[in-house]
Amino acid sequence: MPIFDRPELKVQKDRRACRATDTRIAKYSRRGMLLSLCAFLIAAVIGDLRVEAPRLLLILGIGLVLLTLLRGYYVFRFGYLYSTGPQRWRRRYFLASTIGAAWWGVILFCHVWLLGFAPETHFLWLYTVIFCSSVTTVFAPYHRFLSWFIAVPLLPAAVMAIISGELLGTIYGALTFAFVWLTAHQARRESENYWDRLGAMQELQQRASSLAAARKHSEAAVELTNEFVANIGQEFRSQLSDSLGALALLEAEPLSERQREWVRLAKTASSQQLKLVDNVGLFTRVARKDIRLRQGPFNLVKTIEKSFKFAARAAHRQRLEFNFQIDDNLPVMVTGDNRKTAQLIRNLVDSATVIAQVGELWGQVSFTPVTSAEGQLTISLIDDGRGEILPDESELFGAFSRMDTAQVTTGLGLSIAKGLAEAMGGYLQLHSTPDGNRYQAVVKFTMEPNQRVYLTPDRRLQDFEVLLLHQKGLFVAGLAQVLRSFGMEVATFKCVADAGAEMQQALQLAVERKQLVLLAPAMGDNSLLDAVSTFFRESTADTSQCPLIGLGGYGHKSDFTQVLQALPGSQYLGRPVTRKELHDALIARLFGGVKKASRRIVTSGGDLPRQYSLLLIEESRQHQGVTEEMLQALGYRVDVAASVVDALEQLPDRHYDLLLVDCQQNTEHSAQIIESLRHWETDNTPDDRLPIIALTSTTEEQFEGRCLAAGMDDFLTKPLSKDALRETLERWLGNV
Repeated sequence: MPIFDRPELKVQKDRRACRATDTRIAKYSRRGMLLSLCAFLIAAVIGDLRVEAPRLLLILGIGLVLLTLLRGYYVFRFGYLYSTGPQRWRRRYFLASTIGAAWWGVILFCHVWLLGFAPETHFLWLYTVIFCSSVTTVFAPYHRFLSWFIAVPLLPAAVMAIISGELLGTIYGALTFAFVWLTAHQARRESENYWDRLGAMQELQQRASSLAAARKHSEAAVELTNEFVANIGQEFRSQLSDSLGALALLEAEPLSERQREWVRLAKTASSQQLKLVDNVGLFTRVARKDIRLRQGPFNLVKTIEKSFKFAARAAHRQRLEFNFQIDDNLPVMVTGDNRKTAQLIRNLVDSATVIAQVGELWGQVSFTPVTSAEGQLTISLIDDGRGEILPDESELFGAFSRMDTAQVTTGLGLSIAKGLAEAMGGYLQLHSTPDGNRYQAVVKFTMEPNQRVYLTPDRRLQDFEVLLLHQKGLFVAGLAQVLRSFGMEVATFKCVADAGAEMQQALQLAVERKQLVLLAPAMGDNSLLDAVSTFFRESTADTSQCPLIGLGGYGHKSDFTQVLQALPGSQYLGRPVTRKELHDALIARLFGGVKKASRRIVTSGGDLPRQYSLLLIEESRQHQGVTEEMLQALGYRVDVAASVVDALEQLPDRHYDLLLVDCQQNTEHSAQIIESLRHWETDNTPDDRLPIIALTSTTEEQFEGRCLAAGMDDFLTKPLSKDALRETLERWLGNV
């Protein structure tokens, strides 16, 4: 067995772990040596040994000083000596410290032997016990050295005290033996615990390093995957843009009804593919919490209405009744991200549509002010419980979780909606009951100080009587509430199978009183339209003065023809209908509409509007054809440049009214193209700024900011639609 501790465990061979331990030992040893010198000097001054044995006291003092200097060499030059060899420093320091402890034992032994238990002996003995107790924790990692370090100064004096025959000496000696044994036993335990703890910490650090490396590798892989998804998504959008553009041009050609049906089917399939590509790209940004919000003022009511109307198309294709209601207290103008709000609504409605599958879906929007400048927008959706029941959120909020349905994945859309709501300072909650599934999205907006008036109801509608004939539906109560908000008096009548006579009486009374009749048939059921058309066809009363408006669902427009034949002048509106659309339809049907002053300046017949000239910068010949044809179909004269170099050569020769730049590559490259065009403009036509519109397939948020800074005026995301292209060009040029 070695006298002193040697490295046996793996952690004891780790230089970093042992250096921290040995540094702590050296630090406390410096203090201990100085305290021991002070204790010896105090005992020499107050004791009788300097009188009885002055030479012995001098020898003991000189030996203590020399051994202290020897130990001090190892502790005060610890950094240098330790770097040359940790084990060599430890072995020599342990040996020097043990010799120093033995010399202190000689000092204590001499005091007991010559002076007995005089006051200075008590002082040195108690100091030695206290000192040994204080260094136990510090030296415990090396328990063998600690045992020698404690036993050598105390045991000789303890033996001498017991031999002296004095009662006090026997007590001191016995207690000292017990102290040494207990300290050595405790040191062994603490040493084992210390190295086990260090070993566990070292293992944890290694695991943490491995996890950090794995995480770094995983993040790099995720980043690579996200970049791949973004790039492949851009390529998909580019190809789908050509497909949808070509289908739009084909749809404008003279086709048979069967051919038009196939074109519509191809457009629907391409639109679904485009939607999936957009959702996958957006989900990658939601997953890594890389949602960048553009803060700007926008019309909140218009955005919500447009998003709901757009999402209603998918619901109708699924034969699902979808309607919505927006509260009157909604602020019109708010500050936030217009596009992200629309994406949130569309993904939420699309997912609820897939889960509901059949029946009816009802949406309601409200706004709750939190402060004078900020409030919470609540978007609630509820179905009638005839579709699927919501699964657990752990199953539903997944990238590719599926319901047992032939529709596209649902978890992707809900995960995107949840991520967008959280990015906008809100949340998304789902709740399922036997009566139906409920979705509630809450987001925060800042209200603009200067608000617009969304709709001021016409005073002529005040107290106008309305007979609302309906069959069933969650939207009926909301429709009646909207009519009452116009100041109208609403009487509702639910048409059931055995209520034909009562419905005829209600219609007869409405004809006599010249009430407005509002029809709200259930989707997939034309019995109400049949009954109403039969009544007006067989009625002997004068029905020409009875205004009638039909609010039909999907497939009701063709069935409404029979009502129109029986009651000429009646009007049809397809659901869902906005509050303003319903208001304007009521005014038009009841009062013939209102005349609005035209803001356009009418020119004389000889002043024909000139044809605007556009320059399209497009590198791909495949993409050139579709975009060029679409622009020419809108009435513009178009020149095409294959690159920015060709464009710069063409610009001096022709006068162009607007530039369209196809940005298919990365953002930096697109920005450089726009910057080069602006530099040419600054050098050649500084007083004539050309509008530059970018055509891009990317959906990354940084594209807009970077290209706007480079000089872009506007941009359109592919695939292009004729309506969006026409609207954007007219905004910058006016009508052709």
